[in-house]
Amino acid sequence: MNRDWESVFADWYGRASNAEQTRYENTCAAINEALRGNSRLSDYTFEVYAKGSYPAFTNVVRDSDVDIAVELTTFFGNRFVLDARDLTISDVGVTPYDGNATLPGFKDDVERALIDAFGTGPVDRGNKAIHIRESSQSLKADVVPCVTMKTWISRYEARTGISLHNDSRPSETILNFPRQHLVEGTSKNDATSRRYKRVVRILKRLENEMVDRGVIDPVPSFLIESAVFNVPNDRFASNSWSERIERVLAYVYNGTKSDDCVASDDWLEVNRCKYLFADGQAWSNADACAFALAAWRYVGFG
Repeated sequence: MNRDWESVFADWYGRASNAEQTRYENTCAAINEALRGNSRLSDYTFEVYAKGSYPAFTNVVRDSDVDIAVELTTFFGNRFVLDARDLTISDVGVTPYDGNATLPGFKDDVERALIDAFGTGPVDRGNKAIHIRESSQSLKADVVPCVTMKTWISRYEARTGISLHNDSRPSETILNFPRQHLVEGTSKNDATSRRYKRVVRILKRLENEMVDRGVIDPVPSFLIESAVFNVPNDRFASNSWSERIERVLAYVYNGTKSDDCVASDDWLEVNRCKYLFADGQAWSNADACAFALAAWRYVGFG
């Protein structure tokens, strides 16, 4: 018997349950309290905030890790690209930082503060994030110590993001733009009559089911969210969820099957600051294309 995909998609587009939302809020509060109340961090100036799928409301239960940024704001890191390559920090009016705080040292102290609060058992340090296991009241969390980074595009224009420290590759620069991610995702959602985030949640749940049934290997949820973000708004304006999903998958498949999309402004991360398929990403356009095709066939669109 054919599956009623319209009913399935209508069940899948909703946000997380109230119980999961409460656990998310408990997780954020507990981590914030652990860091704000620890004396070893009292000399730092930093912000603590959630980033990723939970504050963006694109999370589904399977992808339940909470991402928490702990952003060191004592100084700005500066990076010069494009027309700003030959500039210096004095050229753009920035005073060089001459304090003692460093991102690796800050990460060490954040880890110790979390161990002080939760014990050694639930806390595990990874190369980029410090992982905290879930409890009956809270969700799994990835705590990401980072530092404010300004990427200068010209003498007068800069994008403010965060830079992470990778323990295994300490000289590597890893840039993220979590605040832009939230702003751009909300704008896209408003422009599509709130259908963008619903389609993202549907496709994440579809991916989970396909993985559970051995149809595909796991696909990063960030890749799914960003791929859908690049779909033109009119593809979300259909009369049914089945038609919207069909049109979105078709666009992603056709748009990513050629390597022409790799350095294209038509395929950006949700933040609009980075190419989705740039070198150094944990995925490729072939991964997005393969997922779109597999999902298309799984649902039986053609």
